Amino acid sequence: MTLNKLFSTHQSIIILSVIWLLAFILRTYHLGALPFNLMEDEVLSGYIGRYILQNGLDLYGNTWPFWYFDKFGDYYIIGPMYLAGISTYIFGINEFAVRFPTAFFGSLIVFPVFVLSNLIFNKKIIAFFASFLIAITPWHIALSRSTVEGIIGSTIFLSGICFLLLFGKRLKIKFLVITTVLFFMSYMVYHPFRMYVPLVFLPVPFLFQKLKQSKKMLVQLIIVCLGFVILTVYISTTPWGSGRLEQTSIFSPLAGVERRIQEQIFATGEGKIFQARVFHNKVIGYSKEFITQYLSYFSPNFLFTSFGAESRYDIPDQGLLYYTYLLLLVMSIIPIKTASVLINKNAAYYFIFLVLIAPIPAALTYYGSPNIHRSVLLSSLLAIPIALGLYKLWLIPFKRIITIGLFSIIFTEFLFFWHQYSVQSDVFTSLHRNDGYREMIKYVIQVQGEYDQVIIPAQGTTAIYYLFYSQIFDAAYAGKFQKDVRIDSIGKVQFVNESCPDILSSYPNGNILLVHRYDCSENTSLESIKQIRGKNDLLGFRLYSNK
Repeated sequence: MTLNKLFSTHQSIIILSVIWLLAFILRTYHLGALPFNLMEDEVLSGYIGRYILQNGLDLYGNTWPFWYFDKFGDYYIIGPMYLAGISTYIFGINEFAVRFPTAFFGSLIVFPVFVLSNLIFNKKIIAFFASFLIAITPWHIALSRSTVEGIIGSTIFLSGICFLLLFGKRLKIKFLVITTVLFFMSYMVYHPFRMYVPLVFLPVPFLFQKLKQSKKMLVQLIIVCLGFVILTVYISTTPWGSGRLEQTSIFSPLAGVERRIQEQIFATGEGKIFQARVFHNKVIGYSKEFITQYLSYFSPNFLFTSFGAESRYDIPDQGLLYYTYLLLLVMSIIPIKTASVLINKNAAYYFIFLVLIAPIPAALTYYGSPNIHRSVLLSSLLAIPIALGLYKLWLIPFKRIITIGLFSIIFTEFLFFWHQYSVQSDVFTSLHRNDGYREMIKYVIQVQGEYDQVIIPAQGTTAIYYLFYSQIFDAAYAGKFQKDVRIDSIGKVQFVNESCPDILSSYPNGNILLVHRYDCSENTSLESIKQIRGKNDLLGFRLYSNK
């Protein structure tokens, strides 16, 4: 009896449910406190989502926005905000509620990974391994706990991929309909999926013979593909669709590619126009930059020894994947007679195609590169060949000793990851996570009744922190916000552009509470009320009073 036949449908459901429960626990355990506070994008997502659902319009007065929320030329896709808003109605207005939708969708990734693995290898044991491995992968866990749109999008998108492959295999229109719905949903979640979706249709007609023979089904597939191509092109021509890419693209002047080209043209020397045009043109310059960025996402350093470019997701001395996974990736390409696998070639070729296109959106950007968020789809895909390597080790001689040893190492690596994440990462990422903002705002809310005026620096979206923790969602504030979600005042609380406002010259009257950021010089002319600290003693706020 083969391993695949050991699992009945009932047993498979139980095993997959247990794996999902593990993934769910790892993504929701102490979710409200780990990471230690809501950073700017998280509190913005939770507040805007709840505000729109409660009032039917956003902070700028736009009625039920469908595609985006404009923070400051940085157009946030609105879908995750709505999810966070819905969650606050279920769990209350708190950190857990804001993060729960991402964590929940992150746990669901085990299901499309299972289906996709089974379509490729037709072995449930490999599919179980793949689901288990993605459930415990540091890359996916850390992002699932941080209100990351790409996590939600990856689950939806890979589910669409599974139904697309089922459509190619069985030619049932219902699968294409489900695929279309899921792909459209991914457009509502995260920018890179607007690039992925038109691409993923391209190989399908060439991989499935039945589809090529059915003109009706082929035409329907082409119509859907063209629909998404048109939608992507349309979005890319709008300010809200291209705004973020223009800020971070390798084609942006800020990327420095054009400057390097000009420097090399100058260094070529006077009169050498032909050489300069041949070797130092934009095609070569931007192509080399794209290839450099693209290959960085497959480098061992990116995958196994670091957490990508410096960001709010960093975990010290921890890679995105475990070192054990590197061994299993190598094992996946080594032929072993006792562990032969009958691979569905069409699904396997399609999987390779997915892996190759996964870093493309990230490779087109320079900022924060290599970026673990923009390339998060790759984390789910890599679990599948890693599972194949684990299956091969499972079947070679001395498999019990090897398997026990291997799982022991993985478990040890997981314990190290969880320690680094739960103990070390708070201080390590404090500068990127608005350390001390929550503590400062909660203190202000507690004591504001004792003062005639409260003056707070507006940097870091402090007004949104104040509104969120005060649970103020008054529709009267709609239209009063300026770009970058700034507002002059909320009641007696004023939000000013200065990091270190001068209370004597600007606010001479009344009993005033003044907030200074951590980088301000100490003001000895005022009474020091309190020093607010978060996880990092070097960050935080100083609070003063004029009386």
